[in-house]
Amino acid sequence: MNNGHETKPKSRNAKFIPFFLILLFAVSIGLVIRHYYTKQQVIPHQGGLEVYFSKVNGTNSDSSLEQILVLKLAMASEKIDAALYHLDSKQVTDALIKAHNKGVNVQVMTENDNAEKPDIQRLLREGISVRDDEDNDGYMHHKFFVVDRRYVWTGSYNTTIKSAHEDDNNVVWIDSEALAANFTQEFREMFELRQFDKSANPHNPYPQVTLNDGTLISTYFSPENDTISPLLNEINSAEKFIYFMAFSFTHDKLGEAMRECYNSGINVQGIFDEFQNVKYSEYEPMKEIGMNVKIDETSGKMHHKVIIIDEETVITGSYNFSRNAEMRNSENLLIIKHNKDIVSAYLNEFNRLK
Repeated sequence: MNNGHETKPKSRNAKFIPFFLILLFAVSIGLVIRHYYTKQQVIPHQGGLEVYFSKVNGTNSDSSLEQILVLKLAMASEKIDAALYHLDSKQVTDALIKAHNKGVNVQVMTENDNAEKPDIQRLLREGISVRDDEDNDGYMHHKFFVVDRRYVWTGSYNTTIKSAHEDDNNVVWIDSEALAANFTQEFREMFELRQFDKSANPHNPYPQVTLNDGTLISTYFSPENDTISPLLNEINSAEKFIYFMAFSFTHDKLGEAMRECYNSGINVQGIFDEFQNVKYSEYEPMKEIGMNVKIDETSGKMHHKVIIIDEETVITGSYNFSRNAEMRNSENLLIIKHNKDIVSAYLNEFNRLK
C-alpha cells in the first residue's frame, strides 16, 4: 500500500554515484601528492663534459679559449651569471653585450682591483648589472660562467687576451643542471648577499654530481668549504703517480703530502711557473729530495692549477695551491673522477709542457 503516493525506488547507479565521487576525489588527491613528490625528486639534467686548452704556439685546439667561450655564450637564451677575476677581451665583452641586447639576463661579478677596467665599464654603460667584491680581504678569483642554469664554464682561464693567446690554461664546460645549481648558489652569495668569507653557506646543493657517462664531480668553494682535506685525501690515495701543473704552489701541507708520497715510492712529477719560484714555493723543497719537478720557462704564464692522479682523477678550477686560495680568496675547485678521456686530455697537456 502506498497511500496514494508512489515512491520511486533508488536505482543501483544512484547508490553508486557517492562512492564513485569519493573514489575519484581520493585518486585525485593521490595524483597530486604523487606529482608533488615526483617533482621534488626529479634529478636535474646530467649531460657531458668537455675540456679545452689554450692555443699556444699553434697547439691543442682549433680555436682559442676566447673564441670557444664566445660560441658557448651565444647559446644563452635566458641567463648568464659570470664571476670574472679580470675581463680584458673585446670578443667576450661583445658576446655578453649581444646576449644582453637579445633579452638574456646578464650579471657579472668581478674583483674590485679590476672593476675600473675598460671592458667592465663598457658593460655598465650598456646597462648590464656588474658588482665587485669592494674591500674584501681576499681576491674574487673565480673565472666561471653559468649559462641558462644548465651549463658551467670554469678553469684557470681569465677572460683576457693574454690569458687566451699567450698563457697555458685549461677550461671545462659541463652540461649539468645540478653542477650549475652549485655555481649559481656561489654566484648569488657574492652578487646578492655580499658574502665572500666563511659566513657563506658551506652546503652546496649537489656536493657530488654524477653525469650520464658515469663521470663523478665533487664541487668545493673556498673559503666557506674545507678544501684542504679533500685535496689531501686525493693525494694520499695515489697508488701509481701524481702529476701537477701549478702556477702557484706554496701550501706547506700539500707540498709535504706530495713529498711523503714520493718517499713512499709514488711517481710524483710537477711543473711550476717561473714567476712563482718564490721564497715560499714548494719547488725547492721538492727539488732537494730528488723529485722530478721543473720550472716552465716558455713565454707566457704556465697558469694551470691541476693535479692528475693515477689515470683516475683530475683536480682543476681557479684554485692555486696556496693558503690564500684556501682561507681568503673566493675560489672554486673541482675533483673529477671516472672519466678516462678527460684524464688522457690532461695527461697530454702535462706531457706537452714537461
